[in-house]
Amino acid sequence: MNMSGARLLQMAATIAGLTVTSNIVAEPNRAEELEHLRIDTGYIIEAGELEVNIVPSYFDYDGERRQEIEAELEYAISDRLMVEVEVPYRRMSFDGAGEDIDGAGNVELGAKWLLAEGENFSGSFGVGVALPSSDDRPGISDDLWGVDLSVPFTLRFPDRSMSLHVEAGMEWKEQEGFEEQLLNVAIERRPDGRNITLQLGSNIVHEESDWEAYLIPAFEIAATAIPFQFGMGVAAGLTSESADWGLLADFEVEF
Repeated sequence: MNMSGARLLQMAATIAGLTVTSNIVAEPNRAEELEHLRIDTGYIIEAGELEVNIVPSYFDYDGERRQEIEAELEYAISDRLMVEVEVPYRRMSFDGAGEDIDGAGNVELGAKWLLAEGENFSGSFGVGVALPSSDDRPGISDDLWGVDLSVPFTLRFPDRSMSLHVEAGMEWKEQEGFEEQLLNVAIERRPDGRNITLQLGSNIVHEESDWEAYLIPAFEIAATAIPFQFGMGVAAGLTSESADWGLLADFEVEF
C-alpha cells in the first residue's frame, strides 16, 4: 500500500476512535443507502417519499483512471417496498498510448423489501436487474443481462449514538453465472446530536480469482432548512487488484 493509503488508514483510525468516546444520544441516520460508502443499509425510505441522488466517483488504478457519475431515482411504494432506477455514465483514461473511452453504462432497475424492523434492528432484501446495452464496451457497458442480490441489515446502539451496517451480496451475469460476491461493512456515529455523521466503511469484492478491498473514512452532512444531504468518502485500496485510492460523493434530495 502506498503512502497516500497509509495516511487514509491513519484518518480512519482517528474516526474509529471518535466513535467510542461519547455516550450522548442522537437521532440515527436512517438512510436506505450510503452511496459514498457503496453500501445498502437495512432501512428503506418512508412510504410515498421520492429521493434523487447524484453520485460521482473517481478511482485511480496503476496506469488507469475510472470516473463515473450515476443518477438514481428512488420511490417507496409502501412501508415495506421501494423501487429505484440507476443510470450511470462512465469514463476510463489510460496512461501511454491508450485512448480515453466514455459512455452510458447499463441501466439498472431495483427493488428493496423491508423484511423486519425493530427498535434497534432493521433487515432488508434487495434485487437489481441490469438491462443489456446495445453497445458492448468493456469497462463501460455490455450487452448481457445481470442480476444483483443483496441482504443488508442494520444494528443501532442508541447509548453510543452509533449504527452498524452489514451487506452481503452477489451478482449473476448472463453467460457467466454468479461471478461476483461482495461484503460491505460500515459504522457511523452522529456526535453531539448534530447534523454531521462520521463514518468508516469497508468494501470487499471477489470476482473469479481477484480481490478488491477498500477502507473508506467518510462523513455526511444533513441540511436543516431543506431536505438535502451531502456525503463524501476517500477510499484506500488494500490489495494489488484495488485502485490506489478513490474519491466518492453523494448529493441527495428528498421530496
